[in-house]
Amino acid sequence: MSKPSVLLFGLGGIGGIYASILQLSGKCDVHVVARSNYHKVRNQGFKIVSPKFGNHNGMRFTGVLCANKALLDAKPSLSEHLRPVISPTTSIVLLQNGVGAEVPLHESFPNNTIISAVVWTGGKTLPDNDGVEQFNREGLTIGVDYREGGDRKEEDEKLETLVGFLEAGGGDCTVTKDIQSERWVKVIWNCCWNTLTASTLLKTGPFFQSSDLALPLCYSIMNEVVAVAKAKGLTVPDGTTEKLIKQCTDVPYPGLPSSMMADVKAQRPTEVEVILGTPVREGIRLGVPVPTITT
Repeated sequence: MSKPSVLLFGLGGIGGIYASILQLSGKCDVHVVARSNYHKVRNQGFKIVSPKFGNHNGMRFTGVLCANKALLDAKPSLSEHLRPVISPTTSIVLLQNGVGAEVPLHESFPNNTIISAVVWTGGKTLPDNDGVEQFNREGLTIGVDYREGGDRKEEDEKLETLVGFLEAGGGDCTVTKDIQSERWVKVIWNCCWNTLTASTLLKTGPFFQSSDLALPLCYSIMNEVVAVAKAKGLTVPDGTTEKLIKQCTDVPYPGLPSSMMADVKAQRPTEVEVILGTPVREGIRLGVPVPTITT
């Protein structure tokens, strides 16, 4: 019997780590869509440096395709990029930051299962752009973004299969029935740290030291996103803001960078729509004041 085939769209820090985890599982054929590192990966194989998974050189995937970065406002859109490879039984998995990215996928593929994952993994590309380094922690909170009128049992089985692949490769997965609440908790984090590190070009350590107003600003940003999420009827545990700020302040100096900061430095498009845009639009729609994140 042939193995299931899995396609990863994007081979940057996070995509590279999860492509490697799936490859290490031995349970599926892994195909990836790459962009700037396409030629190196095709000719030399892929490298992963990780305290959890070890160091591997020359990992080769079944196929490597070339594509651009997926963004809500990108032209062509993610749906347009994916359409040629989507069959009626294909599950689409989001390993992206932000909120709202599932909506256009449900509109484009109303009969397909959409699996959404909150990524709590530190990953960055290696200096030679021939692989990735995993740092800090590795973990996913993952669940089905159930489609209207869909067969939930069937969708749960597809999720279970994917989680089995990831865990066989050593990945850490926490399955949830309320993935949107989990996504909004993550965007509370992203809306603060991604935007502040990107706008100041400082890691979190130097940012905290820059002003007595630095931490109060973080609290204001996070609490505004918490208020929007609760107005949407989502579950945000009490103390979430304090927990997320402590997770960051506990990191030894110089603290954390962010993917948005790296994008700004490299003059690449940023994920501003899914990290900032959706919370702002939802705040306006629901009548929740968001003065800090609109400044």
